[in-house]
Amino acid sequence: MRAVRALAVLLLLAACQEMPAPQGQCLPAPDFAAAPLNSCTGAQRVRLVFAGDVLLHRQLQRYAYAGGLPLVWQQAAPYIRWADIAVANLEGPVAPGMRDANRQGADPGPVFGTGVYTGYPQFNYHPMILPPLRALGIDLVTTANNHAMDRGARGADLTLQQLELAGIAAVGTVPATGAREFVRRLPSRLGPIAFIACSFSTNGIRDPQHRVLRCFKDRETLLSLVRAAANDPATAAVIVLPHWGVEYSPRPEGRQQALARDLAQAGASAIIGTHPHAVQPLTVEQGANGRKTPVAYSTGNFIAVQNFQPAKTGALVALELCRTKGAAGLSVGRIGWIATQMEFTAQGMFLSIAPRDAQGARANAYSYLSRIAPGFSAQPASCPAAGGQGKSATSRAKNP
Repeated sequence: MRAVRALAVLLLLAACQEMPAPQGQCLPAPDFAAAPLNSCTGAQRVRLVFAGDVLLHRQLQRYAYAGGLPLVWQQAAPYIRWADIAVANLEGPVAPGMRDANRQGADPGPVFGTGVYTGYPQFNYHPMILPPLRALGIDLVTTANNHAMDRGARGADLTLQQLELAGIAAVGTVPATGAREFVRRLPSRLGPIAFIACSFSTNGIRDPQHRVLRCFKDRETLLSLVRAAANDPATAAVIVLPHWGVEYSPRPEGRQQALARDLAQAGASAIIGTHPHAVQPLTVEQGANGRKTPVAYSTGNFIAVQNFQPAKTGALVALELCRTKGAAGLSVGRIGWIATQMEFTAQGMFLSIAPRDAQGARANAYSYLSRIAPGFSAQPASCPAAGGQGKSATSRAKNP
């Protein structure tokens, strides 16, 4: 088995030498086209990036278990590392040894096809996917999604345990024992930021202990949590992460829009959604205390094996929080999206980020998002001929 894995890694590395290197990344940072939503005072900012679904189908799991994840998302790494806090949706449990909701046995290791680590329709991932996710720069994952209970309550607990071991914070599900805390606060240079996540569903799998906060079923509880966090003087900002919407639809439902309005009025600084496996519009709601609150209804997939539109196009949503005159807490200054696209080649699969002035097929993702969320591009242009490649991603540290 070790020899097989070693061979797989060697083949993978050899193949990836032929993959396109990151292009158009003179500055590993967003280039915001839109004017600031709210007027900032002072120079200090907190930078956040939100990736979409980390959704490992069979092919991606096998690729990951051979050591390929850093190669899949290498073009996204500079933008993730630009952020002080980077967030993604972990679409599925990480539950060692769990064959289903009720049976836990020995861990067979990072092998797909034994009945422990599985893909659609009920996912389960080996813990080895988490250290690369942390090395990428992901600080927080949402666990509130329709696959949260794919290995039952025990699987939800194991997922939280594995995330803690990997040094990744989680929000959206609560453990069987201890505090039922659906708000996760992370420190920043401008004060603690509260994150609240919810899901529209658990795919019909029972959740008798109410481990997952539900966006619509628990609507009043969700709004109360947002209000309480927003009114807490010790909390600088509130980010809501709903898992909602219709799969593969580029348009939000009426109930998403209604909830987004109420969340903004309750005090949310920003609302960033996932689930549809398609990017949905980025709009602005009138928030509390005169604040403008951005709503990115869906960031689509981050990585997945769904080689069709709109699922192969995703968005990294980047924003800056800042202090604003006359308002308590932080507001969103600049915000925008960076278009991504999963590519599937004879050499392997990888997440592609083309510059905004790319031509031909490379321009498809940027053109698509320009129609879905016009005016909010943060896609950098390609490098000037004499400009060089600038500072590398690895030379930039978080929280500079």
